Amino acid sequence: MKIFIQTPFENTNIFGKHQISHMSYSSFLSKKRGFTDIVKQGLSGSSLFARLNNPWYLQKLYLEKDKDYFKFLYEFKERYENYDVIVMNPGVDLVHPEFLYSHFPNTLKCLNFVDDPHTTYSYCLPFSWVFDCATYTSPSYTDGFTMSELLSHAGLEKNKWFPLCHSNINPPLYDIDSLREQLLSRNNKAIYVGGYYKGKNSRLSSIKHKLKDDLDIYGRFPLNGYIFPILSTINGSPSRYRVHAISNKQREHFYSQYSIGLNMHLSEPGRETGNARLYELAYRGVAQVVDGGGVSLVGNIFEPEKEILTYTSERECIEHIRLLQSDSELRINIATNAYKKAIANYNYPSRLMDLFDWFEEMRKL
Repeated sequence: MKIFIQTPFENTNIFGKHQISHMSYSSFLSKKRGFTDIVKQGLSGSSLFARLNNPWYLQKLYLEKDKDYFKFLYEFKERYENYDVIVMNPGVDLVHPEFLYSHFPNTLKCLNFVDDPHTTYSYCLPFSWVFDCATYTSPSYTDGFTMSELLSHAGLEKNKWFPLCHSNINPPLYDIDSLREQLLSRNNKAIYVGGYYKGKNSRLSSIKHKLKDDLDIYGRFPLNGYIFPILSTINGSPSRYRVHAISNKQREHFYSQYSIGLNMHLSEPGRETGNARLYELAYRGVAQVVDGGGVSLVGNIFEPEKEILTYTSERECIEHIRLLQSDSELRINIATNAYKKAIANYNYPSRLMDLFDWFEEMRKL
């Protein structure tokens, strides 16, 4: 099959018997970027990109027949109208659903729900009517609904869970005995790597305040990382800790130096399940302490008490981290068990091939 998957990057590669293509829209962004965008976001164009995430702005461009936008749409059609499958990701999808409906009638169209439940009604469901099937990364949604059930109610009965074990994660292949030996020499502190999100900051700053030097935080935070001590102090957890940004390559290296990883999802108590960090920590042999409250189904992905430790409160989170620091046997068992599960069940190539097999089944229906 020839498969188009919408991402911010442009390339074409062969995966097994399938051809996978991506299209960059940077040229369109640069044409539509205004002075305000440049002032707010430098040269990245991400301010405009944020507006394009909203269906109302895409609708405005479409109804006004914006010249640059329609040039982009017809270039998209010319390149991909003979493809078998089109996969769109809300948040990077710039193709109006009515254009997809009119110009790709015989193509299997799949909508990938990535950031749900936080974006379900902002830019996922408004696009869903034109799609034949859907994939989702979080099996949980809210009380009374799993993500699969919600999609079925929305008309996307053909849906499939696709874990967020994405292609830019390159897990090392450890021999289990050598991994266990390596884990004994790792830093016995906890690590958290992630971007700044307003809903997380009070939880993260409070845990940092209590763990002090036993928790290191890295990620892209506003004001070059100085926003963290400012907001921590405002939230009642005084701190002088500045969060330093690291690259993807540095992140892989840092994970391999730490023995304990802190994980938290966006919502509290847990609604979504299965952020990329859940798999990244397991790939690197890091014993993980992850939020598991609310309707979280994290226990369906990794087994609690065997492959992860889950917490439902800040106090429980800190207790679990302290326990892993003091009990090296438990820490190593948790880490190695999760690593074995991740390599066996959540490796990207096999998951991707499974997804493509599913696409072939959907095309026959």
